[in-house]
Amino acid sequence: MKIRVGIVGISGYAGLELIGLMMRHPALELVAAMDAREIGEKPVQEIHPRLRGICDLVTFPPDDKRLGSLGLDTVFLCTPDKVSLELAPHFLSQGLRIVDFSGAFRLKEAASYPSWYGFQHGNPGLLREAVYGLPEWNAEEIAGARLIANPGCYPTSVVLAILPLIRAGMLEPGSDVFCDSKSGVTGAGRGVKQELMFSEVMENFRAYSPVSHRHAPEMCQELGWDPDRFTFVPHLLPLNRGILSTIYVLFRRTVSPAEMESEYRERYSRHPFVRILGGSRLPELRAVNYTNCCDIGWRLTQGGRRAVIFSAIDNLVKGASGQAIQNFNLMHALEESAGLL
Repeated sequence: MKIRVGIVGISGYAGLELIGLMMRHPALELVAAMDAREIGEKPVQEIHPRLRGICDLVTFPPDDKRLGSLGLDTVFLCTPDKVSLELAPHFLSQGLRIVDFSGAFRLKEAASYPSWYGFQHGNPGLLREAVYGLPEWNAEEIAGARLIANPGCYPTSVVLAILPLIRAGMLEPGSDVFCDSKSGVTGAGRGVKQELMFSEVMENFRAYSPVSHRHAPEMCQELGWDPDRFTFVPHLLPLNRGILSTIYVLFRRTVSPAEMESEYRERYSRHPFVRILGGSRLPELRAVNYTNCCDIGWRLTQGGRRAVIFSAIDNLVKGASGQAIQNFNLMHALEESAGLL
């Protein structure tokens, strides 16, 4: 008997990627394709022609009465922050589990939402309950959760890359951490925006939301780092997908190449989707795109007092839909890599 699931927000890039992963998952059955926008009842394969002959579902709104007869266990919310904030209590009250793609439940402090997300968070109780869905670090909590806050794509690339060093006490306390990340345009969603038009993006490269991006507090929260000593600058690549992050750190003492290698391998040796390249090879997008992998490499500088850490992920897979499936697998005591390899 497969686990029956639904998606809200199928019209975006993350929804498309998620449906594709679900279609090949051995223990999951997608039975409900919903959309919070007013698109009415429409075949999914008309919204995403790539799914012709693969998905024959027809969309309906998330408040439709037929939802109760489908025997759902889990709902994936590929919806904007405010929509997820509204829908999560609705589904939880029906006994369903949730994997939420938005930022609605990532930050633990409700007071942080007006300045970073532009709205008052009206459900601090769910903020306390939500589990941050980074499987490589929170697998035990994920397994028993009702509500998963799927991490942002940039935070996934940064937190996986430097949290081992922070947890090991290797970084200089109170030092500055600088994160320079580049992303393909699908990270900005499928909405029509002038700055994302082909003619604006192609043959161009630019920074956006420097030092004020809403993912910065999420990173600091998970890293346990002082926001005043953390600088994050994202850039837009003229590519469809992929994130490459370059992170500059200062150690509290001299660190050897062997110590770096040992620390990363000890932390991630049991996790199939983190690949340690070490100090001789560097991550690149073509090696991770269309996979759920995060590749991590580094270079030591100044005799081992500083390091430049590099990480690469696919923003739509490990940065969104693949990680959501990874979380789903843990929630249901399935093999963590089910449907992802």
